[in-house]
Amino acid sequence: MAPYLILALATAALGFFLCELHPSRRNDLIFLIITGIAMFALSVPRAITVGVDYQPYLDYFHQVCEGGLPFVFSSENIYRIEVGYSLLEYVISLFGSSQVVYASGIALVCLGLNAVFLYRYSSSVWLSVFVFISFGFFGYTLCTIRHQIAIAIFMFALPHLQNKRFLPYLLIVLLSATFHKSMLIWLPVYFLAQLALDWRTYTFYGVCLVLYFLFSEPVLSFITQYVYQHYQVGSYYMLGRDVATAVIPVVFSIVAVLLQQPLLERNPKNLPLINLALYCGCLFLMTLKHFVFQRFALVLLPVSMLLLPEINRCLAISPQQQEELDSLRRAVKAGTGSKKRYGELRAQLKDKRIMYYASIGFILFFGFLYMAWILAANRLNIVPYVLM
Repeated sequence: MAPYLILALATAALGFFLCELHPSRRNDLIFLIITGIAMFALSVPRAITVGVDYQPYLDYFHQVCEGGLPFVFSSENIYRIEVGYSLLEYVISLFGSSQVVYASGIALVCLGLNAVFLYRYSSSVWLSVFVFISFGFFGYTLCTIRHQIAIAIFMFALPHLQNKRFLPYLLIVLLSATFHKSMLIWLPVYFLAQLALDWRTYTFYGVCLVLYFLFSEPVLSFITQYVYQHYQVGSYYMLGRDVATAVIPVVFSIVAVLLQQPLLERNPKNLPLINLALYCGCLFLMTLKHFVFQRFALVLLPVSMLLLPEINRCLAISPQQQEELDSLRRAVKAGTGSKKRYGELRAQLKDKRIMYYASIGFILFFGFLYMAWILAANRLNIVPYVLM
């Protein structure tokens, strides 16, 4: 597990000293390029044993290479419905049929989409990339490939969700569904995510969770008679996960909900993201009874790449506060300002700065803690890291 821990540690150190202490868009771009190259260098030369689904996806790629475009649209193609993924495989096959070519193409798509998204929309690029690595999203790009590409595309729908633009949201979700058809479930979430978080919504979600834990088995037994028959009660996907699986995601969900007021004061458009964080926590709780719901939860957990930096920025000294402090300092030096007011504001901002850096510390601590658990559990089979 050393390569992954070194990657996370190097990302945190580089991000703090390059982007946090010397913030600029140029440094954000440099940081993304360096970390992107590092992740690419881990993704491409890995052996087929690194990643639980890597071998089946590589086998499918070889089928595409042999069959070409006719195979993509034939009944023999198991991913014919998810035509976006099939066509991507075909495009990659045009550059060669080796494992290196396949791994390079997939890494460029997964890492490139996430890098572009975070550069455009994250309020702290380096913290977002650290979360991408430490919360396991990079690890998932090594195995659950279709799902991760679909999630990376879906992330671009979130700004439209925040700005209440349904048509582009709809089109992006439909595009993501061409890589993993389960993404269609997020279409109605557009409307749910706009709901205000108050006692009524909390009561509704709480009642739904209670009903789920009481009646999920008979309901799912009835549904799987007709659709998704391989998800019948008693099958692997219907077994429950342990409590450790849900701890960090649920803590993230609770923190986002508890801090909704400062998050909304910073940006009222954060409301849909807070809702998605809440749904993520609920889905991880549902995972304790049926593992299949973790697949849906993992679509929403990447919202943490946006919300955790937003929470951190809520504690930062605003430009207006810094300007007021500087103005008071000049006035005091000139003998026209209030020393008392200057002292009070200086102490207040000092405390705020301490809280700001403390929040970075908490994000790093829990990120490393979560990553250590993911690697120790090794459900993705990405440990040990072996070269091809």
